[in-house]
Amino acid sequence: MSIEIPRIAIGQVWQESHDFNPVRTETDDFVIERGSAAYHGNLGAGSTLGGILRHLASARVDIRPILAARARPGGTLSKQTYSKIKAEVLERIRTELPLDALVFELHGAMTADGIGSTEGNLVAAIRELVGPRTVIAVGLDLHGHPSDALLQSANIVTACKEHPHRDVVQAGQRAAALALATLCRAIRPVTAVATIPLLLRGGYETHEYPLCELHAAARSRIAESSGKLLDVSIFNIQPFLDVEGMGQGFVAISDDDAELAGRTVELLARECWRRRDEFVDTMPDTLAALSTMAANPTVRPYVLSDYGDRVLAGAPGDSIEVLRSVIESSMPLSCAIPVLDPATVQVAIAAGVGAKIRVAIGGRFTPGLRPLTLDVLVESISNGEFTQRGPYQKGQRTTLGATAVLRHDRHVIIVTSVSGMTQDPEAFTSQGVDIGAVDFVVSKSGNHFKLNFAGIAEPIVAKTPGLSLYEPGLLPFKHARVYPEHSISEGSPRVRVFRSEIP
Repeated sequence: MSIEIPRIAIGQVWQESHDFNPVRTETDDFVIERGSAAYHGNLGAGSTLGGILRHLASARVDIRPILAARARPGGTLSKQTYSKIKAEVLERIRTELPLDALVFELHGAMTADGIGSTEGNLVAAIRELVGPRTVIAVGLDLHGHPSDALLQSANIVTACKEHPHRDVVQAGQRAAALALATLCRAIRPVTAVATIPLLLRGGYETHEYPLCELHAAARSRIAESSGKLLDVSIFNIQPFLDVEGMGQGFVAISDDDAELAGRTVELLARECWRRRDEFVDTMPDTLAALSTMAANPTVRPYVLSDYGDRVLAGAPGDSIEVLRSVIESSMPLSCAIPVLDPATVQVAIAAGVGAKIRVAIGGRFTPGLRPLTLDVLVESISNGEFTQRGPYQKGQRTTLGATAVLRHDRHVIIVTSVSGMTQDPEAFTSQGVDIGAVDFVVSKSGNHFKLNFAGIAEPIVAKTPGLSLYEPGLLPFKHARVYPEHSISEGSPRVRVFRSEIP
């Protein structure tokens, strides 16, 4: 196969699963762009696929767009949904054969019924289809689960390094650059992975201790390697997966040096396990966060993270507990809050704009939560579609589903039919909500909202109830065995090495 002008397929299959969310992710939850639409719709996007495309567009290659399929984080994919997406990806790749390389954005923590690593399953099928000569590179989210099935089938697996994810574009550029270097035989990638049975209880952001020191150590190892260590990714795995072998993951790619890659990930993993009890939660509870806002009236507006009901971590987004706390505490605060509640949306649509109705809102999916009954005014109805402003996921189309904007006293309630990506201000402004007209808005995000609301609202995080607040003993793990969920005293890294053999 000539590679004078390499034929390189690109694509995206992106969703982060929460295995304890009772709401399954279905085909209709995905936005899918096919062929040229996948190219033009993502070339300028603030995503890993956007970085892949921008790097390849600047190179002398023939880009063959497959598809871009993405859904908001949520429950496990149904078997039918995953099978349908997988079949389409494979069929579209088949029509583009022969290929010199594929560079895809995947998440790394997408599960389907009976499949703990869909990324591993998908890339293994792609490898079987394209054969051993085609270079496969994958860009992941750092909350992914780097499974052996994935690492066995891909030549390059890299992830973003920052949380919040300021560098997803750079992750895509790196995946594409390493793919091209492999294709032209400038490097011979060897990948090592180390896994330890650990979930973090806090200190999730990469500027916090001790996580920042682990990343600094990884950067030092690269700098000291004289070019032999190409990349190190530290995976703070999505804690709401329930799959065998999960835990903190460390992946290193070297240029034909298995010993260097293996030693690097083992050292990082051992240090992480040694410091496992230093990852602590320092979030204020809901009332403390509300009190902070009430005590600082010159700081307006705030954006409050509903940490326990984070859609960006796969929770349903149906909690209305923040508004309940405001009302019951009688604090002088007004808010705009998104809530998943398809039934209430239908009641509002039937009543019509301008109607006054009494409804029980929220608490329909998350165990332990309950609705809040309020008298409200139906202010507007929409299809809930919007394009994210970014920078995180800038330019990506998404939807809240059929949506009703309700008003109760000084408060605005955005009631949605699907779990919403409300880390972005467009989730509010697209529904006619003036962010500056309330004391605070509620984002169903724990970290990325800080990027997208920068310069718009002051961020504050609250330890709220819900399925995305990890505390040992709250969730019914059946397959994973991890500390501190389980009594594990020995955390020796499990190290594996995978060598790319490009004929």
